[in-house]
Amino acid sequence: MTADSAGDQRLSSLHTRSAAFPAINSHSEPALQGDGYGFVNDADSLLDNLKNIYDEGVALDGQSRGILVIPGDQTELVEQLENADNDITSFAAGGHFALLTQDKNWVVVGGSEFIGSGRFIYDEGDANRLRFATILGLFSLGELQSSVNVSALWKNYLGLNYRFSLENMPNTRIGLTAKLQNISVIERKISIEDYDEDKLFDRGRDVENSIQANADLGIEHQVDNWLFGLEFNDIYQQEIEGPEGTRYQQRTHISSNINYRANWASLRLDADLTPQKGFGELSSRRAYTLSGLLPVSDKLQLLLGYSWLHSGNDSNLPTVGLHYRLGELLRIEAQFSYAGPREFGGGASLQLPL
Repeated sequence: MTADSAGDQRLSSLHTRSAAFPAINSHSEPALQGDGYGFVNDADSLLDNLKNIYDEGVALDGQSRGILVIPGDQTELVEQLENADNDITSFAAGGHFALLTQDKNWVVVGGSEFIGSGRFIYDEGDANRLRFATILGLFSLGELQSSVNVSALWKNYLGLNYRFSLENMPNTRIGLTAKLQNISVIERKISIEDYDEDKLFDRGRDVENSIQANADLGIEHQVDNWLFGLEFNDIYQQEIEGPEGTRYQQRTHISSNINYRANWASLRLDADLTPQKGFGELSSRRAYTLSGLLPVSDKLQLLLGYSWLHSGNDSNLPTVGLHYRLGELLRIEAQFSYAGPREFGGGASLQLPL
């Protein structure tokens, strides 16, 4: 009974490591893999705070229209605005697919990845605006200048992956993914009055798109039970200006991985050698992850992992999951990460022979 190694038959590995899938044409049939994931970090409870601020503002607005507002009615709303200052919430989601073609040396890959973050900015002048409004008996929610600054990146790509080994370096595998990708840079300043809009973002106003050809390069080298890998994502670099004038500098992301396989388990260490570039309210992020696959049976494995995150608002993250394999290409994976009651996420992947 052995654990899956980094060079196993999991097409899902190709989304982060271009040389992960075997290069030798040894598969009896094509296969299709798809996955999805999501993660939310609202440790500051910003979403709840915004809802309370909006509801309190609407109530005060209604009292004003009925000439029922009096000095002092603004106190609770001012406290809520002050307490929410610099609160942050973030969200990430995405999905990928990989198609092992009839010519099994080639794999079609694609995916969509979204990451966004919002920060509440309290305008100290709102306290005086509310005080004068209650004295005059007139208040409108639109008078508040406090807002949420939102920044997001949305990447979509479609590519073709090819892996090969050189004759004089049989233990080294090289993988290249050529891809066409679209990067959407999203940013907007959302006022409290706009918080309950049905359509918070307008593609023509808040989104800047850039379509480009790009490539990823991966190298993996086997030494006995050890596998050493190096990955270069987005070799082509460019700068994109967002709708509000903030510049996103797309840089090549370099990462490494070390895998060890034994009869009792397989261990893997992944490390960002360069940070994943931030944008606006999205801080730069660097992750180091240690994970292990422990065999439960010939078909089922338990995943245990822990990630150390160097980022502005993220906590270190433990992960648990299950991997199921049957036959040459059938793979089912599920995992869950939890850092707190408002900071968690998970994902699943299914791979089927066609």
